[in-house]
Amino acid sequence: MKVLAIIPARGGSKGVPRKNVKKLNGIPLIAYGICSALGAKKVDRVVVSTDDDEISEVSKKYGAEVVIRPRELAQDLSPAESGMQHVVKTLESEGWIPDLIILVQCTSPFRLSKHIDDAIDMLINNKFTGIASVSETPGHFHPYKIKEVKNDGELVSMIQEDGMKNKIIESHKYKVRQDLPGIYYWMNGAVYVSTYNTLMNDGDRYGVRCGAQILDGTTLANIDSEEDFEFAQKLIDEGKIQLDFELVEINS
Repeated sequence: MKVLAIIPARGGSKGVPRKNVKKLNGIPLIAYGICSALGAKKVDRVVVSTDDDEISEVSKKYGAEVVIRPRELAQDLSPAESGMQHVVKTLESEGWIPDLIILVQCTSPFRLSKHIDDAIDMLINNKFTGIASVSETPGHFHPYKIKEVKNDGELVSMIQEDGMKNKIIESHKYKVRQDLPGIYYWMNGAVYVSTYNTLMNDGDRYGVRCGAQILDGTTLANIDSEEDFEFAQKLIDEGKIQLDFELVEINS
C-alpha cells in the first residue's frame, strides 16, 4: 500500500497575500501541513504542488518534495483535484504509483499526524472510496435555524415542515435547541483521503462511498483571512493547541 500526501500551495492566494508562507507563531503556514504529513506513520511521500519559487524553497526546507504546477492549473478557480492529478501523473511517469492520496490543505494547520493515520485506517477497514473530516455543526448553525431570503425580501426557513405556524419559525415542535432533530456536520477541510481510482478515474476526492472522520472543531482553524490567522494564533497563545509532530527544518 503506497500512500501519497499532496499539499496544494499556489502563490497567488487572494484572501491573505502570500498566505502559504505567512508565519503563524513564527513558522510558515505551509510547514504545519508538511510536518503533520511527514509525522504520519502510514504516509510514504509528501509532495507540495506549487507554481511559486519561495513556496518551493520553504517546502524543501521542511522536508517535502516539490512538483512544479503548471500556471494553467494554478488559477483562482482551478480545482484542487486538477493539481493533485498532475502530481500523481508526474510520479507515475517516474514509475511510482500511489494506492491512496491524502489532500493536506495549508489552511488547516492544526490537523494532527494521528488524524491522517486514522483516516487512512478508516478508509481501508471500511472499504470507503474516500474520507472527509467533519466537525459537529454548532447549534446556532443547525439546518433548522438556517434562513433563506427570497427575491422579494421575505425571510423563510430553509426547512419547512407540516404544521408550521410561521414560515420563519423552525417548527412549533422545537422550542429549545436541545429539541432540534439530528446531529449535523460541516466539512472542516483538515483531512481528505482518496483511492487512486476515486481521484484519477472519478475525478474527485470522495468517490461513490465517502466516510466521515469526526474531529473536534474547537481546536481546528480554517485559515482564509487575517482574522483567521489571529484566531489561530490566539488558540496557540492560550495553550489550546497540542501538536503531535515537530515543526523543524530538515534541510538547510
